[in-house]
Amino acid sequence: MVLILSSPGDLSTELVMDWLRNYQHPFLKINSQDFLEKDISFSLFPASLTIDSESFDIDEIGAVWYRKFGFFGRSPYYQKNKKKFSPGTANQLKQEFQAITQGFTSLFHNKYWLTQPHNASPNKLVVLNLAQQCGLLIPTTHIVNTREQLQNKLTQHSLISKSAYEPFFMHDPKGMYSMYTKEVTPEIADEFDATFFPSLLQEKVEKAYELRIFYLEGKCYSMAIFSQQDEKTAIDFRMYDHESPTRSVPYILPETIRHQLQQMMEKMDLNCGSIDMIRASNGNYYFLEVNPVGQFGMTSIPCNYDLHEVVAKHLIQKDLEYEKIHA
Repeated sequence: MVLILSSPGDLSTELVMDWLRNYQHPFLKINSQDFLEKDISFSLFPASLTIDSESFDIDEIGAVWYRKFGFFGRSPYYQKNKKKFSPGTANQLKQEFQAITQGFTSLFHNKYWLTQPHNASPNKLVVLNLAQQCGLLIPTTHIVNTREQLQNKLTQHSLISKSAYEPFFMHDPKGMYSMYTKEVTPEIADEFDATFFPSLLQEKVEKAYELRIFYLEGKCYSMAIFSQQDEKTAIDFRMYDHESPTRSVPYILPETIRHQLQQMMEKMDLNCGSIDMIRASNGNYYFLEVNPVGQFGMTSIPCNYDLHEVVAKHLIQKDLEYEKIHA
């Protein structure tokens, strides 16, 4: 049996489940929110799992897909009750929930994992350093916290600013604020306070096109995105122009780049992930980041890679291998 650990509404999860049904392979999907909304219990010794009075044999599970699991702050339970919580209480509950979900994943320590839980949210700066160690080029990267430092860096090269952690959408009574990659001009820098929160800056690389690569166990499914053809997407592809869709095509990576990416992923103990790169106007390839649980439908559909089926078949194969070994 394949176990899928995910969150409600994740399209990639649903499409992979459709393929598992198509191949008539047994699977169990557990959302992290099930711990808040269902009658669910588990025991560590002897290991057992019960959901809505139905018991599941953990020994029958051979492969686990760690998709998107956790996110207590986004749960209906938290949203409904957050006004009742003091900041300290809310933080404690988040830590308690994280401890419980982490303890749950430990039940399956001897299974095949497609993305290990402890690797699901790597530090961007650590990954950039590791990419360099594997021979990949990265944009010149800075962390600064004063206007003077920022202005000094701008005399050296053009800069963009991006989140050092995962970007998110901020809501307040005035509206919603989206976190995108933005160019920082000298005029913008002049408006900053003398000191500010430490921020990630990178050299603005002149792009020929962007690359989105879905990596699975050493194989790269790559797509070129011609985002430079539209001002809206030139800096950040996520600022998508639905009226004038960006051209995206299948792409074959140079073998040297593919090998360096594989080396980096193996050093990170990652067997799956969505990788962002740039092909610069001077011909160089620059690594930007990897998201172990990133969406891959945007790569699959334009390029006809059928990645949801690929993932489903991979999980089935690993589950059957486990079953054969433990028969």
